[in-house]
Amino acid sequence: MKIRKILENINYSGKFEDIEVSNISYDSRKSTKQSMFIAIEGQDFNGHDYIPQAIKNGAVAVVKEKGYNKIDEAIDIEVENTRQILPKIAKNFYSDPSSKIDTIGVTGTNGKTTTAFLINKILNDCNYNSGSIGTLGFVSSNEVVSTGFTTPESLELNNFIDQLVKGGMENVVIEVSSHSLALSRMDHIKIDTAIFTNLTEEHLDFHKTMENYFLEKLKLFTSLSKDSFSIINIDDPYSDRIIRSTCSNIFTYGFSKKADIYPVSSKIDYGGMDLIFSINDKEYKVCTKITGRHNIYNIMAAISACKIKNISTNKIINAIENMDFIPGRMEFVGNKKNKIFIDYAHTPDAYENILKLVNQIKEPNDKIITLFGCGGDRDKDKRPLMAKITEKYSDKIIVTSDNPRTEGLNFILEDILSGFSQKKHEVIQNREDAIKKSINILDKNSVLLVLGKGREEYQIINNEKIFHSDLEIIKREINAN
Repeated sequence: MKIRKILENINYSGKFEDIEVSNISYDSRKSTKQSMFIAIEGQDFNGHDYIPQAIKNGAVAVVKEKGYNKIDEAIDIEVENTRQILPKIAKNFYSDPSSKIDTIGVTGTNGKTTTAFLINKILNDCNYNSGSIGTLGFVSSNEVVSTGFTTPESLELNNFIDQLVKGGMENVVIEVSSHSLALSRMDHIKIDTAIFTNLTEEHLDFHKTMENYFLEKLKLFTSLSKDSFSIINIDDPYSDRIIRSTCSNIFTYGFSKKADIYPVSSKIDYGGMDLIFSINDKEYKVCTKITGRHNIYNIMAAISACKIKNISTNKIINAIENMDFIPGRMEFVGNKKNKIFIDYAHTPDAYENILKLVNQIKEPNDKIITLFGCGGDRDKDKRPLMAKITEKYSDKIIVTSDNPRTEGLNFILEDILSGFSQKKHEVIQNREDAIKKSINILDKNSVLLVLGKGREEYQIINNEKIFHSDLEIIKREINAN
């Protein structure tokens, strides 16, 4: 595509020959022959420092912010803010792919991944071809590609959507993080249906206040058109403000009987749930292998999204009932001798949901062993809260590492330990050793919860991703015993 076409509807300065560009990158290492490099000021790195490397790797055009040195070795294009124009460049380069597909955006503190997974699975089972983009990666009909983010950067996001469009997909389900909204990654992505799951304390290291956090989430709903839909959990205290702020059509879910869909009754155990829902004043029975009160919310959100597409309720229910499990979400990974679950939970609210659930459905004599850690360079205030919740519901606790990043592990552990008031915890810094120890003390009258990673396959130590899989370690240990 020619440069002026890529820069369509963007204010820029620079005189240049309108040549063809084969690729666009904001990472100098990914710059290739005849490519365009976008220099972005990031949190940890400044792309302007890597312009020489990008040119060396083949970039023939560079988009940079005003105030930086003139470039002679490549076409020099200046804009006010490279981060803000990147989504528009991505949209132009990939020919506005989100306008050619039905787009569902899921946002909230907890439940995004499960809700997106459910919607994508139901749509495909009902022959509404769909792909998804989120924590589980880029999921299309024939592959799963890790993205490294809940919501990828706008360039990758448009690329993935473009691949789905070219592959004949009719729908895409996107997990929309607050970071992606704050950092403009979702700008110029057309959303047809937006889902709000809940809002609890998280990412305050980035947003500073809950109000700022909420206002970023709200952007998804204020950007909607009158023809689009908002699906809102009306049990959440922030729901009223979202409903008042959007011009879209509203569909509600929750335990409140004021909702368009709500549970009339529920029976929950390890093996799943027997549910009866009222959907637009008509009752439907659902038997699912998915378990947990929090997952009743996720199921309702998914049903709502699919109902909007006029899929029959019975087809939606059949698809839910045919699902075995959701990867890394209250996933049973043990065997007949060992009751072991892994879960991605990493917020106080998610801990409360998981631990409360296990206490409600466990055998009367079962003891709960919980293994967890807290991420480094993230909200410190939630660490003692997670310790208190874990202590409230657990009989034995093993505290370990979970993506310490550049923060000293001892400082993280100190914050966690400040939340304990009893002596039922043990610290094992190495996560693999901690998992092995927890399995060794497991018996037929105990349940092990390994929290924080789900099916993630890495630990972030300093700025390096090192391979680590809770699931692989657990499988290896229980097979060895």
